[in-house]
Amino acid sequence: MVCLIIEHPEVVVCEHAIPKHISRISSLNPITSQLSFFDHYNMVKFAVIAAVGAFATAKISPSIHRHLEANHDVDVVVEFRDGNQPALRAANLETATIQTRGARIAHVRSLLESNMETSQRAAVELLSSQPEAFTTRVESFYINGNMHVYGANRIVLDELAKLDNVAHIRLPVVVDLPVINDEDDNVVGLPVLDLLSNSTSVQAANEWGVNLISAPTVWAGGNRGEGVVVGILDTGAIHTHDDLKTNWRSTYGWFDPTDKSPTPIDTNGHGTHVAGSSVGQNGIGVAPGATWIACRGCTTSSCPEAALTACAQFLLCPTDVTGKNPKCELAPDVINNSWGGGSGSNWYQANVDAWRAAGIIPVFANGNAGPNCGTANSPGDYKNVIGVGAVGVDDKLASFSSRGPTKDGRVKPDVSAPGNQVRSAWHTGNNAYKTISGTSMASPHVTGAVALYLSANKAATYDDVYKAFTTTVDTKTLTPDNKNCGGVKDATYPNNNYGFGRINIARAVGANVSPTPTIPVTTKAPTPTTPMTTKTPAPTAPMTTKAPAPPTPMTTKAPTSTTPMTTKAPTSTTPMTTKAPTPTTPVTTKATPAPTNGVPTTTQATPVTTSAAGSCNGCKSCYSTSIGYCFPPAFSKAQCATFVDFKTIWCGV
Repeated sequence: MVCLIIEHPEVVVCEHAIPKHISRISSLNPITSQLSFFDHYNMVKFAVIAAVGAFATAKISPSIHRHLEANHDVDVVVEFRDGNQPALRAANLETATIQTRGARIAHVRSLLESNMETSQRAAVELLSSQPEAFTTRVESFYINGNMHVYGANRIVLDELAKLDNVAHIRLPVVVDLPVINDEDDNVVGLPVLDLLSNSTSVQAANEWGVNLISAPTVWAGGNRGEGVVVGILDTGAIHTHDDLKTNWRSTYGWFDPTDKSPTPIDTNGHGTHVAGSSVGQNGIGVAPGATWIACRGCTTSSCPEAALTACAQFLLCPTDVTGKNPKCELAPDVINNSWGGGSGSNWYQANVDAWRAAGIIPVFANGNAGPNCGTANSPGDYKNVIGVGAVGVDDKLASFSSRGPTKDGRVKPDVSAPGNQVRSAWHTGNNAYKTISGTSMASPHVTGAVALYLSANKAATYDDVYKAFTTTVDTKTLTPDNKNCGGVKDATYPNNNYGFGRINIARAVGANVSPTPTIPVTTKAPTPTTPMTTKTPAPTAPMTTKAPAPPTPMTTKAPTSTTPMTTKAPTSTTPMTTKAPTPTTPVTTKATPAPTNGVPTTTQATPVTTSAAGSCNGCKSCYSTSIGYCFPPAFSKAQCATFVDFKTIWCGV
């Protein structure tokens, strides 16, 4: 028997197998019956090579072929067979006995780096051997095992696709963000639902969202999030802002894969606002005692996949501002992600899986594509993240808040939090603030709440947090709107509107707090001035705070964000396992929290009189002594009298 290998390690043709092919070929053409074995071999070889070529072509996304019809080259993402899963499976088995958190994360990083080098070796060798005319720039990421190839032509792509362990070649994802470009600093194409105010005053009260989830009750017990590190993956943040400057960690606390800024910047405002709601001082943040770090995964107008992946990698194991000298012991405990888009898209799943393997808790906005059912955005719709919906000051679900179920029928969001008309820090000045809306604003309330929980429960895991948050929610104050998404009634919990309910961090950490009084539906929640579209997003990657992009979401323009790798796979860095420094405890006062910004309530009517001197805390209208909230000036004395469950007093003239 003669066996011949046909230019492919898995294609072997033997002599005894040829007659079957000959019989089929001969029946079609009598001339072939006179051919020798090697003539038939050549015919079969041609057919096999054609089949192999077709198989390789199938690995390349059709959108790439369309792009190459009009362009000479293209930027692509190469995904390899099994991705980072072999490393994560090993990590799950091997890290349980490692005592310190930093050492565990360093081991996860080491496994991921080794996995990347092994899986990408053939691709690196192939790209290194290309003629100079075909030279491409290559960027490899250990966190998900993917390779970004910039400027690849059709020949390079065909050769990559022939490699056995290359699973798929696709265009990079780009998540859309708004652009701030007019002279009044208004946001064009704002992903958050409205931009209501621009102020430079530090209010003497806590913001309404901070009060609604009972954060001040936790503060009163001496817990403001101390000892916890919060990661912000967004447009950056202004570290000099009055409400953020005291608790930013300057050591290994910032990375900008796009512009390489050595200090924190934010050219959009979104990230600064998010950071403020999570860890800001002076009543705007839920966990003002926590330390924060940030990575700029989004620029002024978009979030390229390469930048988002570089940030995922930085937050898994922080480096210096040049991306070198990793110190995994400085990784954050929880990461806020107020971005995303589309539904059922798994392009970021491997990064989230790596975070989870490292013990980091991911929190994601659920999206602003409501009120239709089935509009939960990715990655907020992933199984292993906390997806967050948005409520207003009256605890009513915001119309824009994306609903479940997910593509595979699961309930999303997991929980809800304040997100409609939220005031927080802004990037235009150290004392600038804006009021905006979106699930992007709800997510950091949950992230800050996670920080409070972890501060009280140092060894808590993701599962501990998830159970605590979903079993201590407020539901009696929520307003069902008879939208039974996925066949789940919204008057029962969990449902695909509110999830399990609106978080109550005081209950979650075990503080002695009574249920929030029922809020009457007679008081209408503020609604966004610019409502979001109700169209279900396409499975793309637009911003969670913006309606999804067209059906082919992945841009063909290469992100120029991270430091490009050479065509040689990066050598694994030996992770450091030194003990992390104790996070800086911000300077805050332990005074009982002052009032806030917004919660109307119940239906009983009892006259109220003007309060005693000093008890109004500066409020000039209706004041709630139970939650420390000053109602807007438009509320009359008669209206104030109807909110007795909140122990209202009249402080007006």
